[in-house]
Amino acid sequence: MSAVCSVSVCVGGGMTGLSCAQCRARELWLPNDQAMADEELAALRESSALHPACEEAASDEEHDEIFRHLWWRVVPVLWLGYVLNIVDRTNLGFAALQMQQDLALTAQSFGVASGFFYLSYGLMQVPSNHLASRIGPVRVLAVSTISWGAVSAATSLVGDAAALCALRFLLGLAESAFYPGCLFLLSRWFPPQSLGRAVALFATATSAGGLLSTAGSGLLMQLTDGVRGVRGWRW
Repeated sequence: MSAVCSVSVCVGGGMTGLSCAQCRARELWLPNDQAMADEELAALRESSALHPACEEAASDEEHDEIFRHLWWRVVPVLWLGYVLNIVDRTNLGFAALQMQQDLALTAQSFGVASGFFYLSYGLMQVPSNHLASRIGPVRVLAVSTISWGAVSAATSLVGDAAALCALRFLLGLAESAFYPGCLFLLSRWFPPQSLGRAVALFATATSAGGLLSTAGSGLLMQLTDGVRGVRGWRW
């Protein structure tokens, strides 16, 4: 940690004797929801604000180094998860090329099934944020990813419009916590001066997921259609 900051002593009020790197590390290097209670975190941030000399001592290079360490520790897994989230959310439109015929779905029933996803997705946005603040975003993200994987796998077994609507509703519930949970986790790791950059880089997963879904879904259905007697959309 000492390599992060070249200042050897924290000169802030009441904090003499702590290195500046240590002062920063308490807030920057630990996921706050796991490391301490909210009351302790508030007290820490209040005490940090009392010694501006520490903030002035850190150069842009030091902030960039801290950002790089945090980025590689936190963001890649969240980014990959959100790419898969986008793919899973949008691939129903490509599956419709075969699904509508196999399940005898009309355009109206298919549209209703698609809408059920966004109904539950929207309803759970606020509750999922509240839950993340109570039990921590890591637990919420774990439950979200496991449940959405299970529901997505179960979608391959649907046999009619009612089952498809039910699973799309459950999928919306499962996925609703992922994006806000990621933002909440990023806000707990990154300081305000770096948070915007972290969120902007994380948000590029939207474009990557859309590109992967567009390029890969149709090709995957074509290559897997008929494998072991199973239609491509079920894979």
